[in-house]
Amino acid sequence: MKLLHLFPHLIILTFVSGLNLNLQASRPGFVRSVATAVVGGVMTGRTEKAIAEDGETKIKMNLINTSSGDPLTLTGTLKRSWSPNGYDHFLNLISDSYYTNSPIFRVIPGFIAQFGLNPDPKVTEKYKKSIQDDPKGTGIGNKKFTLTFATAGPNTRTTQIFINYNDNLFLDNQGFTPFGYLDEFKVEEIYAGYGEGAPRGKGPDQNALRFKGEEYMKSFPKMTRIQSIEVVP
Repeated sequence: MKLLHLFPHLIILTFVSGLNLNLQASRPGFVRSVATAVVGGVMTGRTEKAIAEDGETKIKMNLINTSSGDPLTLTGTLKRSWSPNGYDHFLNLISDSYYTNSPIFRVIPGFIAQFGLNPDPKVTEKYKKSIQDDPKGTGIGNKKFTLTFATAGPNTRTTQIFINYNDNLFLDNQGFTPFGYLDEFKVEEIYAGYGEGAPRGKGPDQNALRFKGEEYMKSFPKMTRIQSIEVVP
C-alpha cells in the first residue's frame, strides 16, 4: 500500500433535496448526493456516482482525546472493488456525519480497535438497518490497518467498524470484508486502557453505550473520540 498524502482542504457535502437517505446497499453505482469541494476558495463539484465509479476514495479521520492529548489525523483509502456494499454504506455514513464525536470504545492491542456507536442513542437507532454481505473473495483479507464492518452473522453489518491492528486473517471466513485501509500510524495514540468491553472485560458495555450514549460515556472519559471522518480530494 502506497502512502497517501493528506490534503488540508475542507469537503462540504450538499445533499439534493428530496432524495431518499436510506441506502439500498445492493444497488451498485449509487447516486445520492452532490459532493462540493472547497479547494483554495474555488468551488468544484463531484458526484458520489463519480466517486463510486472511480472505485477509490481517500479519507481523513480526525481524532481527539488521544493518549498523548494531541489531536491526530489519520489518512486512508476506501476501495469499492474490495467490498461494494460496505464501501457504499460507509460513504453514506460519512456523508451524514454519523461518526462525529463517536468513541473508539473497544481497543484490544494486537487485535483491533472498534467504533461505530453514536453518542446520541436516537442517531444510533436511526441507522440500525443492516446491509447485505458482499460476495466472498471480492477483496483482500483482514490485514493490518484494514477497515472492516463488524458483523454478528450473515447480513448483519450496520455501523460498527474494526480497525485491524494485526493480520487477522481468521476473520475472513466470518463475514468480515475489508472495504479500505488506513495508512500506517502509531496505534498507541488510540487509548487502550479500558481493554475488552463488558461483560468479558472492564471496558464499556456496548448495549449501555447504545441506549445511554453520551451519559454513559462519561464513565469512560479517556476514550479516544472521532471528531470527524471526511472525504478528501
